[in-house]
Amino acid sequence: MVKRRSYVLACAALAMMVALSACSSAAEEPTGETEKVDTEVSSGTGEQATNEGASEATTSAVTETEGTTAPAGSDSDSGEEATAGTNELPENLPSDFPLPEDATIRLANSGENEGKQSAMVIFTTEQDMQTVSELYKDYFDAKKLTNAGQTIDDKNIIIQGTDPETQDVWSLIGGALASQEGVIELTLSWTES
Repeated sequence: MVKRRSYVLACAALAMMVALSACSSAAEEPTGETEKVDTEVSSGTGEQATNEGASEATTSAVTETEGTTAPAGSDSDSGEEATAGTNELPENLPSDFPLPEDATIRLANSGENEGKQSAMVIFTTEQDMQTVSELYKDYFDAKKLTNAGQTIDDKNIIIQGTDPETQDVWSLIGGALASQEGVIELTLSWTES
């Protein structure tokens, strides 16, 4: 079960790495034609704004209520909650997980599946990639992750593995946003064993 979960996590990390590298390549080599879809959370309406002439995309509507967002039609009793635009980490994420000082959390959700807690956080920072990489390399090196893999360069960071003490599975994937110069977006996944 743990090997299967690690395999699925490794596949997800590989897919994210390919997607991130494609984004950074697209930013370096403009094609002349760009498609842009802007989405906004509209307070209470669930409507999304899009640019005219943009390609169609499948999206789910998002509603906003007092600082929390959830996909329209979702069951709020499922134990998952997403908080947008705050600096609050999910309650069940280990409290020692560090955030850069200027971090803006775009999505934070947590839940429970078959009695096991999990959390996902998407956040951005304007710190440089070297500073961010050192912060998380030091954090995960201190945990001495097993079944671990790391890819760290000047554009991307991928760290994943299993905490040998708790058997918790960690995955951190991030890179520079092509749409916002000087901004790094990171996605953290954590699942307890």
